[in-house]
Amino acid sequence: MKLRSLAVLVALGACTPVPYDGSDPMRAISRGELGRPVLALRWRLETSDRSREVKPQEFASPVVYREYLYTGSEGGWFYAVRVSDGGLRWRKKLGAISSRPIIDRGFLYVGTDDGILICLDPQTGEEMWRHSTHGPILQRPVITDVPGAAKPTALVIFANEADQVYALDATTGEFKWQYKADSPEEYTLRGHAGVRIGNGLVYTGFANGTLVALRVDTGSVAWLTTLKGDSDKFVDVDGTPELAGDTLYVSSSSGGVWALDAATGLVRWRSALDSGGSTGTLATDGERIYVGVADLGIHALDLGGNVLWRQGTRGGGEPGELVVSGDYLIYTLADAGMFIADAKTGETLQYFDPGDGFTGRPIVSDDDQLFAISNRGVLYAFDISRY
Repeated sequence: MKLRSLAVLVALGACTPVPYDGSDPMRAISRGELGRPVLALRWRLETSDRSREVKPQEFASPVVYREYLYTGSEGGWFYAVRVSDGGLRWRKKLGAISSRPIIDRGFLYVGTDDGILICLDPQTGEEMWRHSTHGPILQRPVITDVPGAAKPTALVIFANEADQVYALDATTGEFKWQYKADSPEEYTLRGHAGVRIGNGLVYTGFANGTLVALRVDTGSVAWLTTLKGDSDKFVDVDGTPELAGDTLYVSSSSGGVWALDAATGLVRWRSALDSGGSTGTLATDGERIYVGVADLGIHALDLGGNVLWRQGTRGGGEPGELVVSGDYLIYTLADAGMFIADAKTGETLQYFDPGDGFTGRPIVSDDDQLFAISNRGVLYAFDISRY
């Protein structure tokens, strides 16, 4: 069910169950009465006018820093707005953005679809420096200190869709190192993995089906593991790895979910799930692993790879990035909208679709506000209730 206007949204509390006819238990629709109201709309902001587009998609995701929210958009404008009411602080034309920005050590970093990493002053939007690459930057960068450096040195490390990983001086933008994976000649899936840092290593995956661990200080390879499974095409490792203790969890489009030794890259276990669907985004809360599989649903696995529950998503479109917030699992479907589920059971508590679904990652602030941009380019701010 799609809520067509703000008035209807407010009146209905953002969700009304869709009648279920029993024909397909794995469809992405509600099954009778939903659990409890979780979201309350606070404000909304149109980041770009996409009302005339057919099946638009908005991949951008915001970041909250203190009392302000920062986000890009497909329309090319980058916004800094107040968290409390959406009031504009500043905006700047940076070009189309599909990535999530990051603020660290007083600087704002954002990657563009044109392959440029830009460093801004978050207070004013003033550009500090920029670095051009040869592929769209669709995942957020990561800031880290160089272990064992003679003097404190911070790097901004990021990947792009051309299967390249870059490390730059976080303050000046000076180039430090680059790693390039071999790109397959055949077609690959849209998107790319982000980077995860731990134990002095940079972990990320590539379209050729490999996962690599690079040393933070030099970019040299510590280990490399192939996650193709039994396939020889569309083997992309586009999900950003998750690190929990000494185990690295990652999904590949053809091979399912993998658990690797973070120090060596040796495979501890693999869960192919039901196969037949493209395995994408993955998240963990340290107790369970959550993964979205196109057409086959949202899965929760224990740390041994056993399936605990599955929530059907057939007909809802591609799952987006999964977000764990306390007892809630938040996930988006490109056609069906945004869902709030009980992380332990998978029970749908509430869903919201103002039209044309969600693709970008929702985020939750420390004071329990949820922010997400719909495929129509509208940024929504909600208060989250905890029970």
